[in-house]
Amino acid sequence: MRPEVALAGIGASSAAAFGVLAAKAKKPDTILGDLKLRGYLPSYGRRTKKAVTPLGYLAKEWSVLSGAGLLGSKLLYDGNKAGAAAVVTSAIAAIAASHIFDATLPQKTPPPGRKAPFDPHFPSGHALHSTTVLATAAWVLSRDGAGNNKMIAAGAGALAGAMGVDRLIQDRHWTSDVVAGWLAAVAIASATAFVYELSKRKSAPEKKRARSNNRPARKGKR
Repeated sequence: MRPEVALAGIGASSAAAFGVLAAKAKKPDTILGDLKLRGYLPSYGRRTKKAVTPLGYLAKEWSVLSGAGLLGSKLLYDGNKAGAAAVVTSAIAAIAASHIFDATLPQKTPPPGRKAPFDPHFPSGHALHSTTVLATAAWVLSRDGAGNNKMIAAGAGALAGAMGVDRLIQDRHWTSDVVAGWLAAVAIASATAFVYELSKRKSAPEKKRARSNNRPARKGKR
């Protein structure tokens, strides 16, 4: 199976699941489940909350854009223009989508830990921003042979998960907010990776022809 097919399926499934969750949150049908799940979570003290605070800063818009810009610059320096474009585009798309969702989706009352109850919070922007860029970066690096694919995927997944769980520890978001952020992120990252794969496939024949033209002729051949 071509990677584009898998990416299209993953992206479509994630987008559909996000749509279902957003529709339920609109009614709201998720509040009872959110309250129940919140009750299962332990009551975290100041030390725990302080320990995970850096994760919240890492998932902010300016941090995500900076990280995407640095990785994009490295990929561009290495000659991977499509990869650089994919990583930077994913960050911009995630942040734009977050603002669009804030403006268009109805918002329910946030958990008590959120100090600004009237600011939009569905889906979690932290989960959306960080997971989109991490997923896209992991895909590009894996396809570029930058390291062990399993290690790259595990590292990106663990960090994205931690940044989402941080919102629950800090009591800033409901579980449905974080899950919706993850789903939207996977949909955006899949679309970005899909375009990246198409760009790679399109440029492959050109690189092959360039290598053939630059190959020295054999002795005795003209």
